[in-house]
Amino acid sequence: MQKLQVGMAVEINPRSDRTRKVRVQGIVAEILTRAEQHPHGLLVKLEDGEIGRVKNIVTSSPSPRVAKDIDLQQLIKAGENQHMEFKAQALWSARYTADDIKKHRPQSSELHKFGQAASKIILAKAIAGFLNTEGGILVIGVKDDKEIETDNILGIELEYDKLKDPGEDGYRRMIVDLVKTYFPPEIFNHLSQYFHIRFETIDDHTICAIILTKSDRPAFLKLKDGDHFLIRVDASTREITGKEMVDYCKVHFHD
Repeated sequence: MQKLQVGMAVEINPRSDRTRKVRVQGIVAEILTRAEQHPHGLLVKLEDGEIGRVKNIVTSSPSPRVAKDIDLQQLIKAGENQHMEFKAQALWSARYTADDIKKHRPQSSELHKFGQAASKIILAKAIAGFLNTEGGILVIGVKDDKEIETDNILGIELEYDKLKDPGEDGYRRMIVDLVKTYFPPEIFNHLSQYFHIRFETIDDHTICAIILTKSDRPAFLKLKDGDHFLIRVDASTREITGKEMVDYCKVHFHD
């Protein structure tokens, strides 16, 4: 195997897999093994946070870092549109009690249906919508205030205490776990092909941007009441079913 470099696309066996059979593709963000060789493969950290030993190099040259060239601050100033959506928080419902849910105003169908998982599922729906349309950017830590026509940078720091590992690494893992929980393996196992998670400081607050590439296959959301298919329409996400979904997939996804 040729010399491994940061930026290469590789196939790894994730450290979390005890069977040693799972293979995940991604872009090398950090090489964790100091030696140039290891009998079981060099240990690396991918851009999506997954850690594992390299089994194959998928591309021989460092991949382009288009996502790093995006000017998030300017895009946020431009506001939400078909390719940009803001979420103030990702974990706002994580500690809600039954009484909190009952008294919540305004009423939320997701909250009453999914309870503490509601905020993550709302986030997952937005991700699915971008994957199934033309891609886009989901920014967490920004509140879209339509009344005064400004976008408030709130940051994600206030959510750190809801994570098992407070901080950016823990936040990244939360997003990766969300994808693993609510999306099929064919999306999760090729996470770096579709996702780039980026943190940036704006006005002394840290925001999290999930930069999404259009999926080459339908990305169904796996919820307890079945599979859901969502698309992006203008500046919102909506679900489509039946013949409408079949027709959409025929046009947007090709073998």
